[in-house]
Amino acid sequence: MRGSITKRLSAALALGLGVLLFQNCSAVKFETVTGKKPVVATGLPDDKDPTDDPPDTEKPPELCAGVSCDLTPLTSKPAVTTILMALGDAADDQLVVNGASAQFIAESVVRYTSHKTNPKILVVVDHSTHDEDPEDTQYVIDVLLKRYDVTFLQEDATGLTPELLAGFDIVWFNNPGHPMSSQATRDALLGFAGGIVLQGDDLSQGAGFSMESLTGLKAINNGNVVVCNGNSYTHDNNGGSKFSVSLNAQKIPGANASQLSFEYGNDIDLTEVVRSDLEVLATAVGGGPDCTEERPAIVRYIKN
Repeated sequence: MRGSITKRLSAALALGLGVLLFQNCSAVKFETVTGKKPVVATGLPDDKDPTDDPPDTEKPPELCAGVSCDLTPLTSKPAVTTILMALGDAADDQLVVNGASAQFIAESVVRYTSHKTNPKILVVVDHSTHDEDPEDTQYVIDVLLKRYDVTFLQEDATGLTPELLAGFDIVWFNNPGHPMSSQATRDALLGFAGGIVLQGDDLSQGAGFSMESLTGLKAINNGNVVVCNGNSYTHDNNGGSKFSVSLNAQKIPGANASQLSFEYGNDIDLTEVVRSDLEVLATAVGGGPDCTEERPAIVRYIKN
């Protein structure tokens, strides 16, 4: 039913695989590392601890299970960010994107998409996912966005309307493995004043309509075949070749080296950048070991 919004999901999705699939491989436990030093009795004034760092000493950032605890916004205006991957995609009961990298991507994208310190996020799942990777939607809400104020909405067949988006700072639109199904949804998102995240490995495409005006990308094909040096390599459903995905450390600060690159076994749309102000936050290289052609994997632009 239109407008049926359920807070903090679990029962709302009725997904077959659910979060228990990831209990041993994906749940991120947040523990703050404070690094406080013991106070030593020295006879110095009571308010002077000789173990205090000098004022000009740079302290290491706090870490939450290897992910920066910092959720401070990285943008002064709302933005549109496209993630051409299913972050919760699974194969053989294991995450395709390792948990720390997915966590870092999701939180960095939120920080780059909204200027609000604790944005209200509406996660919308496309009504036409064809039941592909249902665990992706569950994982995004239950794990990757667990530190935010999240509301879940199942899109109906007529698509989104501006009224459904009112009051939110970010709309996170999710379709793990298919193009956006509703042109009405695209149009509602184009008119939305807040930040937008499009997340799924075919979301540079619409089902019979263009997504260029929203993504800043021209879709060429769905990227399941990479041709290099006369050879063709299949990338689909984690059964063929894998993409090597690299995050741009200069554009996404604070990552550990292990979070900056990972392999991805599903397809990633082959696209062309058509906006001059589009930032490429991550790239992917597919094919064999001699292939070098990069394609955008995560992109962003600031809304006017």
